[in-house]
Amino acid sequence: MVEYRCKYCGEKFEKPLDLARHVRKNHKRSKRRSKRLVEKPVLPSMSKGLEAVGVLKGLQAAPNLTAEEKKLLGDVAKTFEAILKE
Repeated sequence: MVEYRCKYCGEKFEKPLDLARHVRKNHKRSKRRSKRLVEKPVLPSMSKGLEAVGVLKGLQAAPNLTAEEKKLLGDVAKTFEAILKE
């Protein structure tokens, strides 16, 4: 009978499906989880500010706004950006 070995830890399995489950459960997901934890240097308040600027710029592109409303949204977006840069 054919044996399938895990390339990460060397554990043996009878079926390739069992090997695939083992690799996903013990090796791949833990790697992804650790990467996610490392890639979060942005402060939560700063990310919310960046999200707010994005929303404002998206609203500026709305076709049903007047020129005055678009200008006002642009001014608010610039103010947010200035605050975030400080």
